[in-house]
Amino acid sequence: MHVTEAHKNLFAGIFFALLSLFVIFVVNKHGIAQPSASHLIAGGAAAVAPDFFPNMICWLAFVCSLGLAAEGALAIRRTVAPKVEKQAKLDPEEKDAAKIALIARITGMVLLFLMYYMTNRFGIIISGFFFYLAYAFLTGERRPLRALLGAFIITVILFYFFVQIAFVPVPLGPLEDLLY
Repeated sequence: MHVTEAHKNLFAGIFFALLSLFVIFVVNKHGIAQPSASHLIAGGAAAVAPDFFPNMICWLAFVCSLGLAAEGALAIRRTVAPKVEKQAKLDPEEKDAAKIALIARITGMVLLFLMYYMTNRFGIIISGFFFYLAYAFLTGERRPLRALLGAFIITVILFYFFVQIAFVPVPLGPLEDLLY
């Protein structure tokens, strides 16, 4: 079978849709502690459940994954793949590009695990800022000023949203005394 970009999109969409459902119904359900009674926060407003935002993100990922799978399925249906007698060997430039892409994916996964462990120590603001920078350069951004500005803006918006609007307690690390 000749694997095209459409096939890759179909399989990736199905895989990530199933992964999203697994996270929603298994990981989040059993991995996020839920309070046994309704809790009120300062001012008498009710707090959202701890699994609300992770579930919201997973449902969004599920919908996007279904869209990717549908796009792949429609593209396969529209095109008839040419019969290929023999798979052509990749030239050295394509092999190097494939190796670089693999290294970038592995680096991205390692960064996610580091972010998880570093957030408790350095807080969401400091670690989020530096991990945003790392991902910006990992995904091809070559303008440092734009990456710094993006990291600053995204970090401030996320901090303001979670702390001031959603009242979600986030680890602030060394900045806790300064911000509270």
